[in-house]
Order: sequence, then C-alpha cells, then structure tokens
Amino acid sequence: MGEASDYVPMALTKAFRDAQGDEKFQGWLKMQDASMGIEFPIYDLPEIRDSMYTKESLAVAEQKLLDLYEEHRAAFTDEENLHRTMRFAYYIGETYRQAFEGRWVAIPTRGPDGEVTGTQPGIQVPFREDFIRPVEQIRSALVRRSGKQINRVYGHAERDYNQWIEDGRPEVRYIGTLRENDD
Repeated sequence: MGEASDYVPMALTKAFRDAQGDEKFQGWLKMQDASMGIEFPIYDLPEIRDSMYTKESLAVAEQKLLDLYEEHRAAFTDEENLHRTMRFAYYIGETYRQAFEGRWVAIPTRGPDGEVTGTQPGIQVPFREDFIRPVEQIRSALVRRSGKQINRVYGHAERDYNQWIEDGRPEVRYIGTLRENDD
C-alpha cells in the first residue's frame, strides 16, 4: 500500500510545463486582463472600483456572486454567466497574485482515463505546493453561501505567506515524493 505522499507534485509534471504555453490559456489571460480595466469595474462590480485587488474587495465580490447566482451550477450554465463568472475568477486570482508574489498558471485537467483534457486557471505562489484555484473558490462560495468563504481561504494564504517571509523565503517544499521521468 502506498503512502499519502506517493504522488508527483503537479508543478513538477511534464503536463504542467506543457500547459503553460497553451494558446487558449494565454489568450484568456490577455482577455481577462483587458476586461479588468473596462468591463469588470464598470459593469460587474463598480462597488470596488476604488479598492481593486484588496482583501476587502473579495468580500464584496463574493456577495455579488451570491446575489447573481442562487446555486453554483447557474454560474457556469450559459455563455453570459460563464463569461461573467470567469471575469470574477480572474479578479479573485489576480488579487491573490498581487498580494502573494504569485503567477498565473494553466493547471492541466484530466479525464477519467487520466489523459489531459484541458486546463483551468490558477495561481502558483512561492510558499506552497498546491495552487490557488479561483474557479473552485467561486464554486465553494456558491455552495456554502456564507459570504465569508473566499476571505477565509485568503486569510489562510495570508498566514502562510507571512510565515514564509518570516522563515526567510525558503523554496517550496513538495510533499509529493515521486518524480516523473523526462523521457
């Protein structure tokens, strides 16, 4: 029987490295970045126009998502909702990226057969193995409906980031002990 740490960390896989050049992902990033200066603070969330990318603005964003969608599936059902939801995902991710020295990454998704089927956007931070996944944060916020979910997760990242700084900014320690062959 294997150990819980018997896995290859996603950031160390060939699939992850290959996904970073995905043209669709790169195009999505550019489109979302542009919408942050035009669409998002004017039409989606004008309440945060003067406090973009702050911890406090995440609570406003989460409440707006709760007001827009009565349940999590609605955020992803039609094209208009999906595009709006992805603007919120970008906003949430960009808030983390700016606060915690992160970078946008394309996280490979796999089908039931284990083959890569696409990517999802995420933020890689220098102090933890796992990624911040804004779409999953939206889904969780819409399922739990507490109005505090996204800020709760942000608080955990903030604590970990501050500890990482206090510890002298060490390299990420991967818990997964397996590594891929680069054949």
